[in-house]
Amino acid sequence: MELRFKLNYLFQGQNSPFLHAVDAGYFGDHGLSCTFVEGFSSSLVTRALVGGEADIGYGDVSSVFERALRTGATEVSCLVPIYEHTPCCLGYLSDGKRLTLADIPGSTLCGPNGDTSARLLPLLLKRNGLAPDSYTYLGVQPEERDRLVAQRSVLAATCFDATLKFAMQMRGYDTSALEFLYFADNGLDTYSGALVALSSVLETEPGLAGKLQAITRQAWHDCLANPQLGVDAVIRRSPDMDPEIVRKQLTWILERQVFPNGARLMEFDLEGAKMADTLECAVFSVGEDARRSAEGLAAAVCQN
Repeated sequence: MELRFKLNYLFQGQNSPFLHAVDAGYFGDHGLSCTFVEGFSSSLVTRALVGGEADIGYGDVSSVFERALRTGATEVSCLVPIYEHTPCCLGYLSDGKRLTLADIPGSTLCGPNGDTSARLLPLLLKRNGLAPDSYTYLGVQPEERDRLVAQRSVLAATCFDATLKFAMQMRGYDTSALEFLYFADNGLDTYSGALVALSSVLETEPGLAGKLQAITRQAWHDCLANPQLGVDAVIRRSPDMDPEIVRKQLTWILERQVFPNGARLMEFDLEGAKMADTLECAVFSVGEDARRSAEGLAAAVCQN
């Protein structure tokens, strides 16, 4: 069975365990083949799947929930949560004073259109007693985002921490003063990046979901034990990438987001506070456009 895999971004350290899974033959061991389609943002992967661009992907859980609420159908399933600690944050250059949410009202922020952190920021502010629409937001391309942050032309950028940090480094910017205000540290801890798949594709082959889950968990634990596996997988596809930056990005994600407390099972807690927060974010974003309630949605969408 041939699968098209939509990545969350370009070939980089942040998605390299999936590349390693192909190189290690894990897909082939299960009678599967996999080709990758580079992406722009994890929040856009759901759209790519339902639009016919791919069959599986490295997507954003809240985006999957939002799609289900808007359409009333569960077209996409979430199979493996990758991040234990969400990378959703505001990235900024510090002048010695740490950014707080109280600094946001009246400020100008930037980020790519459709950015996950940008979508969740209004709820974060509301939860902390601040007006959710109290700032100016510039939707820009990643290159412009990095320039605006580097020149301190905006207070901060909505982002995933590793995406901003290492994109700026690859573009030659000094990131020694780059700091992050994490949503999870301010009362909004959500599921974010996950292995996702078209539900219709999963239904074509019995046991396919279990195969993809096993492949994903093995590959990420492989790279935890030996990050060089992920580095090599990226360089095979993008020889011009700096191997040291690839390694640093992968190590950053493994240590801070994926396995901050060591190896784990990588399963969804359907009844936990993190799932409740993720559902609340989706309900907040969709608002009155929802065609179904959030009740039972987590169990319908997320598989372990």
